[in-house]
Amino acid sequence: WPQLRWSFNNMEQLVPTKVVWRGPDASRQLPENPHRLDHLEIEVDGSRLSWDEMLSSTYTDGLAVLHRGRLVFERYFGGSGPHVSHLLASCNKSMVGIIAECLIDQNVLDEDSLVPSIVGELENTAWGDATVRQVLDMVVAMRFDEDYLDSNSDVWRFLRSTGMTPSLPGDPPTIADYLPTVAKQGEHGEAFAYREPNIFVLGWIVRRTAGVDLTTLASELVWQQIGAEHDWLYMIDASGAETTASATLRDFVRFGELICNGGRVDDQQVVPAAVLESIMGGGDPEVFARGYDALPGWSYRSQWWIRHVEGRVCPVARGAHGQFLYVDPVNELVIARFGSAPEAPSSLLDPVLWPTVDAITAEMAGPNAS
Repeated sequence: WPQLRWSFNNMEQLVPTKVVWRGPDASRQLPENPHRLDHLEIEVDGSRLSWDEMLSSTYTDGLAVLHRGRLVFERYFGGSGPHVSHLLASCNKSMVGIIAECLIDQNVLDEDSLVPSIVGELENTAWGDATVRQVLDMVVAMRFDEDYLDSNSDVWRFLRSTGMTPSLPGDPPTIADYLPTVAKQGEHGEAFAYREPNIFVLGWIVRRTAGVDLTTLASELVWQQIGAEHDWLYMIDASGAETTASATLRDFVRFGELICNGGRVDDQQVVPAAVLESIMGGGDPEVFARGYDALPGWSYRSQWWIRHVEGRVCPVARGAHGQFLYVDPVNELVIARFGSAPEAPSSLLDPVLWPTVDAITAEMAGPNAS
């Protein structure tokens, strides 16, 4: 940092990418109904942050709020803008989760299948006796140190194999070379275990099952359906396998609106309702709590973090350095955020960001909302 901020807004200048086509049709307009939020104060550990202090202290690159189908707030910082694609990091997991659920709904993919029955290369690995559903819900038990603050941890060697950071001598050249080195540790299904390799195993499963790449599936099943203004971009490793992605903030909001509306765009069901029902059903909070105690009452389902709050089920896409997409169907609310925090773990920002989400929710659900 601060070079990190430039990198996140210019991914296509740094690494090879593949285009997820937005389709031939005109973009779907986002009606606007501006609403001031700068009067909000954010309560953090007994103190209060002003709106601007919140934005700066969390290294915000972009923030957009959609309420009842109208864009009520939109601001950019540090080189971001409505036309600029920004790194999504692990928010991409949620896109792959939607794709996998669509294939399950089409009976192309069986969630109870063992991973090696689809990807034989993973027979003698952590996924040798794991099911597709266990991969989707991050309950695969593996030996993998995911400490982003330790440059010698497994996650950094893994990331170097994806092309997301420069490789070192002796590193596996591609993701497909790295994944077979991951061993099992423990029993699957007992505890939530958020581990990066799972999403790339899921991507491998999806590509192998459908017979096409993630880029094509994301375009046909989702991106062409939401009226996006710009293409979604996938970063690729040396073999051409998709890794992380980038998109514009407005299109990220459109993706959130699709989830908020149960898979509908206007009056058309573009993603099967059963897909969204599966995600909105949430995961097992007890299984989640056994592996992750920082978000009490949450669960995880199909590559979406699920916030259970005041009787509402709110799916969340989360990514390193502060990316997130928050969906609250009951309040017809979507909050999309891009960030470039110096440290990767987004959990470091949670003490500020979740009170911010709640402050926005209270404002938009209150008597002054339009």
